[in-house]
Amino acid sequence: MLPNPEKNHYFCSQIKVEVIHLKDFKALLKKQVKSKLIIALLLLVFPLAKIQAQNMEFWKGIETFDGPTDNNPILAAQLDFYFDKLVAPLPDSICVEINRLVAKTGENTDLRDFILWHLLERYRHPEYMTQDQVFVWLYDQYFSQLEIKDLNESNMALIREKAERLRRLALFNPAPDFQWKSFKGLQSIDSPYTVLFFYDHDCDLCQQELHDLDSVVQQHPTISIVAIDLNTDDLDDTEGLDWLYEAYDIETTPLLYVLDSKKRIVAKKIQARQIPLIITLE
Repeated sequence: MLPNPEKNHYFCSQIKVEVIHLKDFKALLKKQVKSKLIIALLLLVFPLAKIQAQNMEFWKGIETFDGPTDNNPILAAQLDFYFDKLVAPLPDSICVEINRLVAKTGENTDLRDFILWHLLERYRHPEYMTQDQVFVWLYDQYFSQLEIKDLNESNMALIREKAERLRRLALFNPAPDFQWKSFKGLQSIDSPYTVLFFYDHDCDLCQQELHDLDSVVQQHPTISIVAIDLNTDDLDDTEGLDWLYEAYDIETTPLLYVLDSKKRIVAKKIQARQIPLIITLE
């Protein structure tokens, strides 16, 4: 049974699932990147150098760009199209392309800064779970190093805090451990896979995810579930809730993390119905 969404409590079921070795799981993650197959097929037809040249052709003439950079929807749409359609959705590939693009802006710091701010926001809530490390890289490579338009002490502190949270929550890093009421911590769970589920009992989307999570548990009845309702009026929980929001980068609900037997993060911010892709190999 999953937690009753009408009650403010967490639920932890001691159940198990077949173990997937870490090296096999990493291979699985690579297989799940949809665009990777497309990129591989393209490489059979076009040499890598030619693809890179075509990508740079997309930005031909940007060196002489002298248009407005404050709230430029056309330039923003071009950036989104480029990184959606022409760049492999892998952090290393994205970072290489950002460096190339920034280099082409030359002395036009207004253009450079527009690009950096837009991409920082884009990878603050990325499409793929590994792409949040692009946000970390942007902070390390640019925002912590350069004088950037509109960057001040206040928003710099927020960017730094966000980058450090995402750095700690990178895939295969240990999940932040915690104790909650009678729950004795993640290490007290003896299970190959643990699902952390943060939800709000008044949230319709959370209700759907709870239903989907229940279906997954029925199919894989040995997964450990830790579900925490963040909508509570218990004042004694305030400090613990604040810590959870910070430790797990909780901005919206529902939010789901999958941990392996050593309580390392192997998936995050996915939907419940995607869990079988993580814990099984076809």
